[in-house]
Amino acid sequence: MHSERVIIMIIGTCGYGATGSSVITDLLREFSGIQVYDQFEFTYCYKVDGLQDLEHHLMKSNAKNISGDAAISRFLYAAQSIKTPFTNKPTNSRKFIEITHEFVDSLVQVKYKGMDDIDTKSGNILRNIAALGMKRIILPNIYEKRKGRACYLWPNRDMYVCVKPEGFYDKAQKYIKDILLAMGADTDGVVALDQPFEGNAPEQSFPFFDDPMAIIVDRDPRDLYLHAKYICLSRGRFMPRQNVEDFVAYYQSIRKGQKRVNSERILFLRFEDLIYNYDISVEKVVNFLAVKDHKTPRSSFDPARSISNTQLIRKYPNDIDEIRYIEEQLPEYLFHFEEYPDADIAGDPFFGNASKMMKKG
Repeated sequence: MHSERVIIMIIGTCGYGATGSSVITDLLREFSGIQVYDQFEFTYCYKVDGLQDLEHHLMKSNAKNISGDAAISRFLYAAQSIKTPFTNKPTNSRKFIEITHEFVDSLVQVKYKGMDDIDTKSGNILRNIAALGMKRIILPNIYEKRKGRACYLWPNRDMYVCVKPEGFYDKAQKYIKDILLAMGADTDGVVALDQPFEGNAPEQSFPFFDDPMAIIVDRDPRDLYLHAKYICLSRGRFMPRQNVEDFVAYYQSIRKGQKRVNSERILFLRFEDLIYNYDISVEKVVNFLAVKDHKTPRSSFDPARSISNTQLIRKYPNDIDEIRYIEEQLPEYLFHFEEYPDADIAGDPFFGNASKMMKKG
């Protein structure tokens, strides 16, 4: 008798980079029955050399076997980043890498020692020279000629045959679920994660989750610019803030082409609405997720505190010319603060309750 497959509802709080999605994880923490994990960003699907890149090369665009072999090698290499010290992570490095290798082993059709173009035609010229020397001179003339058999010293490595592997998506979902279990998540409950889907294209990550629900939070570009320029400082280096024209181009490009329309799996919210129109916004979240029992309202997400992260031009008036440029170039993204003339923004700007560190969310 087969056991019933457990379906895990994953709530993903997502943004475009410092747009305030942490208010959603703070809000969800106030509900009973929702497990919130936001001490780290769960970016394993869409990060460079993550699951989506693997999907592309294994399932959608096969260049013979070259692209699949390279994609798996890069996927395994990228997994090593979890060993980086002083970073928050879902589980210990050893367990994460073990889970990753088990996933890859379940996909690979053939594994053998060898080398291919990527081993001698990388962007590292010195490495290429050394690899070609081994391949054409040292291995054939010194080792193989003397011993009469192939030698598999460097630059030979583990190579992988993996073309349209059977059950890829089921195995990828199991991989994500194994990570969640290693985190200590209860797979019988609802799990909220920070950034499991990309804010500008969340549906691209959906195939790797059983029951994905994405809440996308965006922010007024004027406040985002000033927040990055004066508050994020070293932690906001991922976006341009030295030149307002560069910032506008950055802001537009990330959102370009996205249909910002709510669906049964995607809810778009404005950071400012969550603060200035708190009750309406909370009701939208409740209805979207079909959750109940908001046990401790405002205990983790307090709009009266978060309001200090808005209308930052009132705190940095010297940047009025840059703010006017943003208003001219990005009118469709502006929040109508003028409708709330009595807003008290006197408090100090801060980051979400989940972490004192700047998060790209």
